[in-house]
Amino acid sequence: MQAKYSSTRDILDDDWDTTMSLHSRASTTTQRPEPRHTELGTPSAAWRLVALTLLTVCVVLLIGLTILCFVFFQFYQLSKTQQNSISQKEERLGNLSGQLQSLQAQNRKLAEALQHVAEKLCHELYNKTGGHRCSPCPENWKWHGDKCYQFYKEIKSWQGCEYFCVAENSTMLKINTQEVLEFAMPQSYSKFFYSYWTGLSRNSTSKTWLWIDGTPYSFEL
Repeated sequence: MQAKYSSTRDILDDDWDTTMSLHSRASTTTQRPEPRHTELGTPSAAWRLVALTLLTVCVVLLIGLTILCFVFFQFYQLSKTQQNSISQKEERLGNLSGQLQSLQAQNRKLAEALQHVAEKLCHELYNKTGGHRCSPCPENWKWHGDKCYQFYKEIKSWQGCEYFCVAENSTMLKINTQEVLEFAMPQSYSKFFYSYWTGLSRNSTSKTWLWIDGTPYSFEL
């Protein structure tokens, strides 16, 4: 009986071990798929998140590119409009400049004509009355014969006087007649004994005296 009991217990022990082993294996089998399922599910969610992020970035970039294209188109249209406006203004300015030059030329011609008429009238009055009752010259200038004269008391070199006369639309004094000499001599004398330059000069390498217009000096004066 003892042997049978022991054999039955051993069998039970063996069955218990088998049951425990099967239970353990079953537990192991039921627990293993869960980590696999988790490992397979996690990368899929990460890729979805990356794809969603990339898609969002692409949409933002596309919107930004569209806005930039729109701004560039508007700027191009504005630049083209301004360029056309500038071209029109330059054309108008050129026309106005041409008209101004034409008016200035006409003004010079009228001024020359009026000067000629005034000189002619004053010359006739001078011949008839023997006096200067009119003067076609600018202010502070003196009328004599058919020309206007001015004597400046500023200290300048001969070359400086030449430049000054050119700036005044005149020339340095040329004495080619006895009448001009007699007119100029009293004008050039004062209590301060001023000395005046005339339009007579010669080069250092030449002994020929020449007037400002290139004509030679007459020693008869």
